[in-house]
Amino acid sequence: MTAGADIHLTNFHAAQLEPRLDVDAQAIHESTPSETAAEVVGASGAVSSGTWEADAHMAVRPQFGRLDSGDTVFGIVHGEKDENEPASSGVAAVGVPQAPAEPVQAAYPPVMVSEVPIEPLVETKGLRRLRMASAFMTLFLAGWNGGSTGALLPYIERNYNISYAHVSILFVATFLGYVVAAAGAGTLSRRVGYGHAMLISVLVELAGNVINSSQQMNFGLMCFAYFVIGIAFATQLGLCNAYFTILKKPLMWTGVLHGVYGLGAFASPLVATAMVTRGIPYHFFYTTNVAMNIPVFALAWLAFRNLHALPEHPTERHSAEGAFTGGVLRATLRSRAVWTLAIFLMLYVGAEESIGGWIVSYVLEVRKGSPEGASWVASCFYLGIALGRIFLPPLNILMGERAAVIVYVLFAIALECVAWFVPVLASTAVCTALVGVAISTFYTAAITTGGRLIPRAMHADAFAIMSSIGQSGSAFWPLVVGLLSTKKGIWVVEPTVVALLGAQGVCWLLVPKVGRRME
Repeated sequence: MTAGADIHLTNFHAAQLEPRLDVDAQAIHESTPSETAAEVVGASGAVSSGTWEADAHMAVRPQFGRLDSGDTVFGIVHGEKDENEPASSGVAAVGVPQAPAEPVQAAYPPVMVSEVPIEPLVETKGLRRLRMASAFMTLFLAGWNGGSTGALLPYIERNYNISYAHVSILFVATFLGYVVAAAGAGTLSRRVGYGHAMLISVLVELAGNVINSSQQMNFGLMCFAYFVIGIAFATQLGLCNAYFTILKKPLMWTGVLHGVYGLGAFASPLVATAMVTRGIPYHFFYTTNVAMNIPVFALAWLAFRNLHALPEHPTERHSAEGAFTGGVLRATLRSRAVWTLAIFLMLYVGAEESIGGWIVSYVLEVRKGSPEGASWVASCFYLGIALGRIFLPPLNILMGERAAVIVYVLFAIALECVAWFVPVLASTAVCTALVGVAISTFYTAAITTGGRLIPRAMHADAFAIMSSIGQSGSAFWPLVVGLLSTKKGIWVVEPTVVALLGAQGVCWLLVPKVGRRME
């Protein structure tokens, strides 16, 4: 070896290699004769001469380069290579100067699996807008249906000559529908597809509204219709929530979605009261639901009929085989985040429906208001919910969702205490509307928090369970209020709501803190 080669080897070592160079013995034996004298670099860094002895414990380390920040570890960039050139073993023969092999390149800093972006849903902008519009219409109809119950309760009681406790069976029937939806909505969406599950739920809702609009003679049949509508609504709510959590700016759009629900709940008590106070039988109000159900189904068919499933995180595509070995539903049922948020939603929806369902009776009997005034109190409560869900999310982002909910809970408790202890109708009306604003973003806060805490593969089941258990609060707590009102009087509405708000604050503190998306 020449002196120039000596210098070249030493410089190459100094610039690229660590103090020790390990060489594969078998490759050296095949490429270099044993009698050839070579110069190697020792452990001390000095250059020595002599006959090379093969060492089985030595191996070449490839050199590493640094990629641009946009590259990843999932691809290796190779240099151009002549097709006739034999494959290189990656080992340089001693004594034969040659250019170093193409370096194996790796990203720097390394990309974490949890930071791999979620695959977006493949849809055009026009199709996405159509799907959002369909979800808005679906939730508006749900709000229209749910908001009217409180305004119609006094007339349902009078028609069937039943008590507060008896009419509360409507809430129990709705609760049973939510339970069925919690158990089957996720499975249904996986078996028939997301879009077909949405269409089935709209048809089921249509059947319930047809029953309610066609008769006022059988209270048991009316309870069955509420059961059917409960199944449909809980299924729709879970599916819509799952879709909106994958959109850009999910907090804003989920707030708008549930704000639209509030607009439906705001408008329906006014229409229902206007109809029944003019002598129209209460069951004819449900014909408006049927009239809305038909275009809602048509829009859902255009928007969702080809959507089989929502996209999963790349690391969750094998979940059916290994990630959730006991099944997605079983893994969902074991999730602390799912149950904590579900209980929070049950308390929240219970407070909301206890106000919306019984405030008309409360105003009529405790505050001695008129039917029109009572319906306006209920409508302004839902209007506050709608406006808060649309306009408060930016403030929530500024404060942080966790802190915002606690602040709003304290504010709502103070307002409910004023409505309870100040015996003035105007005070009750204003405080009730402001309570609607204060608690308006609780549902969206829970849904978006769940979207960050719960793995994407569990979303269909998780949101179905959370929505169904949450909506069960709209049946259970109004039933409790009805039973207490039968024994103690309708005044128990306000203290019950105060207790539910306090329980929400405690439950929210138990929700796991949100860090990086756990997907």
